[in-house]
Amino acid sequence: MANFQWVIDNASTLAINRVDTVAQTQARDGTVRATSRGTPKKTITVQLPEGPRWSDVYTDIEGIEALGQTATETVEIKFSKFPWYYGDVDPGTNESYEIICIEFPQWTIFARNQVSWSGPFVFVEV
Repeated sequence: MANFQWVIDNASTLAINRVDTVAQTQARDGTVRATSRGTPKKTITVQLPEGPRWSDVYTDIEGIEALGQTATETVEIKFSKFPWYYGDVDPGTNESYEIICIEFPQWTIFARNQVSWSGPFVFVEV
């Protein structure tokens, strides 16, 4: 049965929000003050490729549908697949996150046996 790691491993695009949360105020004289509110939980946005054959991926899709938007899972961002992403670890090291899916796109079958997605999967670190 597939899991969220399957989504990460098969990503055609992957984005991770690593920006600190900042609060700002502006005084009447125009002075802007900003302060960090700390490092927020990571948001991982993953787009799956368009066009894999339904007959090849339907068991994987059923597996991630079974997890839905209530299950948490630990996934690994593999350096060998995403060498441009260094995250909070040394280059060459895989990085792990415990995540939950907050946006689950709808799949569609087209051209008789191919799968497309209505948008990206969005995961948040728990």
